[in-house]
Amino acid sequence: MSFSVNHSGKEPKVVLSMLFCLLGLIACASIAQTVAAQTLEGNWVIDKAEKEMRPSQEFLGASVVFNADNSFSIQRLQRTPWRGTYSLDPESGTIDLTFRGRNLTPPVDGTVWEGIYRFNSDGSLEINTAGGHDRRPLEFMTGYDLTMLTLTRTN
Repeated sequence: MSFSVNHSGKEPKVVLSMLFCLLGLIACASIAQTVAAQTLEGNWVIDKAEKEMRPSQEFLGASVVFNADNSFSIQRLQRTPWRGTYSLDPESGTIDLTFRGRNLTPPVDGTVWEGIYRFNSDGSLEINTAGGHDRRPLEFMTGYDLTMLTLTRTN
């Protein structure tokens, strides 16, 4: 195979086609790595928290762990941790947090917080939940019974 330039113009088209294919493969590989990196599983800390349109001190600085078996725990500062299970639908961006165990403070066993989630370009995670009275939020905002959390990965 010769790489000399033929003035008929056919070889440069073939080379350009091969170059575009190579660039496409590189782009697909980087998308797959980005999707794989965007998983809830791991350790997080809550950097920002707003509940009912006010800062929520009970969440700020809390450690959150999402496990591979779909269990989670929220370790709040100087408070009893909350534990439960979570379920995700990546296509719709929805999340449900079901609290389990004998919590000394609400949410009680069986309480489900319906929410939405998204990953930001800086790697942070936003979760917007309704704490029981409102339905699942449709937008990332706070309001009556809505809680907006911004989490940063620690691992």
